[in-house]
Amino acid sequence: MFSKITAILTTSLLIIVLSNCSQGDKAVTLKYKYTKGQYLAYEQISKRHAKVTEADSMVKEEAMTMKASISQEVRELFDDGTAYIIERDVWEYEQASEKDSTKMEKREKVRELGLTVRPDGKILDIKFLTEENQIAVSYIKNYYEQGMPIFPSGEVSPGDSWTQTTTVVLPNETMEASTTYKVKAMVREAGYDCVVIESDGTVIIPIESTFDDTLTITGVDRTRSTGKLYFAYKEGLVVLQRERWVIDGRRHRKTPNKENDYNVSVEIDVEFALTERSKTQ
Repeated sequence: MFSKITAILTTSLLIIVLSNCSQGDKAVTLKYKYTKGQYLAYEQISKRHAKVTEADSMVKEEAMTMKASISQEVRELFDDGTAYIIERDVWEYEQASEKDSTKMEKREKVRELGLTVRPDGKILDIKFLTEENQIAVSYIKNYYEQGMPIFPSGEVSPGDSWTQTTTVVLPNETMEASTTYKVKAMVREAGYDCVVIESDGTVIIPIESTFDDTLTITGVDRTRSTGKLYFAYKEGLVVLQRERWVIDGRRHRKTPNKENDYNVSVEIDVEFALTERSKTQ
């Protein structure tokens, strides 16, 4: 009899403990909590496989892994919580030598951006602090506008979702790019209490650039993007993000003597993980 009572009590306590540990019904607010002088560092690893085809023939194929160190420092903080952030990205990768395609050379690329960001994640302005070509500037601005989540104003809990839609004007048509975000769970990740947000959507980026009046490239990239974001809601920062991009790029190349069409197909797997966090650098 006593053993049965003990067993029942133990089971009841276990159910209570498990119920208390579950965060499934918890509601939280998603908000970046910037502080002046805040410094965050991330490591990003991108694995890319690209193919270029022309007239149904493959003319180029390339596989590449890129490692990037990304730092973000809050330089200014405004009364409404909006922050001015300096982001510095340093990529390291290997690429075939232009002189000898059988040999690989180590390369490095550095980019600095000035970002004005609201607490809900909306990017109000982007300034390029390092020199970039026209295609890169336009591409990055379009991606930030379409592909970055803007958090809802109220509380969210697992099962909640929202959709962001952007109108994209192309030379011959107007299209809508949209991404749906869904709150999947509350978990512990890298020592933080996190909201897990899954994303699934399409990014549409027009391409247009002229080089020295001798070469013009136009086209459009349609990207299917899926991912999972771990957001530390108490601290208000991204802890981990994994994304997969499948890009269908259509291009038209025009020179004084020739015009031709070609396609660019790219698959990219990206992991973005927090490595350092401090109030001041």
